[in-house]
Amino acid sequence: MVINHNFQDLFETLSGTKVLNLPTYKENALKINFQSSDEQKTVYKGQKPLLPFAASEVFHAPISGWRRLTAAVDKNYKIVYEINFDIKGSNLNFRPGDTIGVIPENSQSEVDCVIEHLDLKDVADCDYVLSIDSTQKSGRVPAHLPVESTLRHVLTHCVDLRGVLKKLFLLTLSKHTKDEKEKRILEYLCSKEGAIAYTTHIINKHTCLLDIFAIFPSCKPPVVVILENLPRLLPRPYSIANCDESSIKICFSVIDIGNNRKGLTTGWLERIIIRHNSSIEEEMKNLNINISNIEKKIPIYIRKNINDFRLPENLETPIILIGPGTGVSPFIGFLEERKYLYKVNPEVKMGYAWLFFGCRNPKLDFIYEKELDEFVLDGVLNKLTTSFSRCGNTENHYVQDAIHQNGEELTKLLLQGAHVYICGDIKKMAPSVKEAIVQCIAKYGDKANDAEQFVEDMIKEKRYILDIWN
Repeated sequence: MVINHNFQDLFETLSGTKVLNLPTYKENALKINFQSSDEQKTVYKGQKPLLPFAASEVFHAPISGWRRLTAAVDKNYKIVYEINFDIKGSNLNFRPGDTIGVIPENSQSEVDCVIEHLDLKDVADCDYVLSIDSTQKSGRVPAHLPVESTLRHVLTHCVDLRGVLKKLFLLTLSKHTKDEKEKRILEYLCSKEGAIAYTTHIINKHTCLLDIFAIFPSCKPPVVVILENLPRLLPRPYSIANCDESSIKICFSVIDIGNNRKGLTTGWLERIIIRHNSSIEEEMKNLNINISNIEKKIPIYIRKNINDFRLPENLETPIILIGPGTGVSPFIGFLEERKYLYKVNPEVKMGYAWLFFGCRNPKLDFIYEKELDEFVLDGVLNKLTTSFSRCGNTENHYVQDAIHQNGEELTKLLLQGAHVYICGDIKKMAPSVKEAIVQCIAKYGDKANDAEQFVEDMIKEKRYILDIWN
């Protein structure tokens, strides 16, 4: 038996616990039958699962180019890439501020891990038929699972192998774990007594099914248990960073999410572009790389812009753009659109545009620095205010600090009807920025008693618009 050190400690602490309060166990309702067929197909019982917030059909887009936007190779810095999707010949229509959904797939190595652990090599590529066990009083085939397909297809495209392990799933896994110590730990993690351990070891550490199989090798459930309990593999949203109708650009950071894994979609995209690069030395240079030999096409679609995150209809309206890190990406599209509108009509009057950008180090991860400087020179961007959190000699470490430093000027624009756009992290950045803006209004706008209400009114009037993520 091989148990991760942390889980071994957990076992030792719970060895004295005699009775565990476990969730009510529910028998698996799915049945699977394998059959040989000359024509592999994927069939759903009803309608194929709808794509979240879809505003277009799916288009399989070639990658026409990419570049690394950061110079950082230090593990403390996120690597940021820009990818250019060629959408010529598609029906994808968008405006700056829109987002796309990227439909990812699980890595082949992780799919193989499941197949090998459950001894499914002989049937992984055979056709199957899913049905409900007639002995069960209730049950249905999950809507995201095709009733006819192959296990390899489903494990690659339909289920999230890294999905959150719910307690009922852990309980079911324990029923198919032979080693008593391993079984006991799984039971404890889903019990009432193990609530803190569940949060600590499963939620906080992003422990997924792949980890369970590695840590508890005697856990070998029937594959239908996996299919019935794993969540759907969902598309990931990305802001569009351009306004060119023939292409879509996105930028994304690649981070280590723990357990020696990178983000599912970002890691997948990185593997695709790096695999087709001519050399590691070339990849380490911060160059644009045009691609002609990538056969892999990425399924993407346009998402509904439910927040109306786009430039004001009245171009004379002042705009305040706040986007640290990759949060700046939709504003590149905004500024490209302003530049285009000015080019086609030099007489057009545009409102004041002010961008707050933040990163760690201007020499390492100041993405789109050249483009932003050019927007300033062209007059498309009137003011660029930067914040650098890892440079001790700067006044502004974060964008909220910069807002405080420029509070009087910013408040003046807000009182003139400026629209505020915020893109980035929902946990820390967005609340901190809102608090800073409220404080500036209270201090400089003669609205000490109703500054919060002023911002709330802006939100209702769609003059304070968020594009935020967790």
